[in-house]
Amino acid sequence: MVREDGLVEFPASPKQLEEALERLYKGQTNVAVQAQDLGMPLERLKQIFTAYVIARPIDVNDEDVWLADSMLCWPYA
Repeated sequence: MVREDGLVEFPASPKQLEEALERLYKGQTNVAVQAQDLGMPLERLKQIFTAYVIARPIDVNDEDVWLADSMLCWPYA
């Protein structure tokens, strides 16, 4: 929805967006599904998610990062 001042407004609340970004970051869903659920264009959510990931770098050499990943994934689950 486009407002009078030309800015685009999305039906999702900031809290819903933050929760969706967290699910994306954890790999629990994909960007296309979340964009549809949020009522947002796919390209816009990709931009927002890219900025979200850049702001939260992961140190892959930190053993604690790997130990915190306790959910089993296919084909092991």
